[in-house]
Amino acid sequence: SKMEAGRIDWRFARCDSRDIVEQALQATDGLFGTKPVELVRQIPDDLPEIVADSDRVIQVVINLISNAVKFTDEGTVTVQVEADNGTLMVRVIDTGAGISEADQDLVFEKYRQVGDVITDKPQGTGLGLPISREIIEHHGGKIWVESQPGEGSTFAFSLPLADVLQTPQQPSTFHELQGQVERLRWVPRQGRQTILV
Repeated sequence: SKMEAGRIDWRFARCDSRDIVEQALQATDGLFGTKPVELVRQIPDDLPEIVADSDRVIQVVINLISNAVKFTDEGTVTVQVEADNGTLMVRVIDTGAGISEADQDLVFEKYRQVGDVITDKPQGTGLGLPISREIIEHHGGKIWVESQPGEGSTFAFSLPLADVLQTPQQPSTFHELQGQVERLRWVPRQGRQTILV
């Protein structure tokens, strides 16, 4: 509610993106416990800096890792980080239950828990992913999910690098633009309409 009311104090500064991910990994180390789930790290040493509220981005990474461990009974949780085309890409890939295509649109909605009927997983508030989306979008980034039921899920987000102008930019392909548009959901509104071209 503080975020929606604009009462969050954001503390943006240049920060080491590798350090952000490492702190999140340390914070979630105990979640693996005795589960037969292995953490796989794919994090290069020479990641560029980002301009961010590091505590908030750590919160997002912790949330994605926590969810991955919670819904993976055995296998792996992979944390993959790379710099690509002026953005930092962070992916948390699990070999867990997966999410149906219909439910993928719902996971970022407030108070929604998907798969409750068929699993006995511990329940939360249903706010972790919506808050994560608010944080990433406030940073000018994007967050999304790719998943197949029974094959696991990939939750990913991108953030602009601190020195984007020094990074060679590649034009988006038509296929990439189509993919971005397909992830948007149209919500009917009363009154004046806005058209995005």
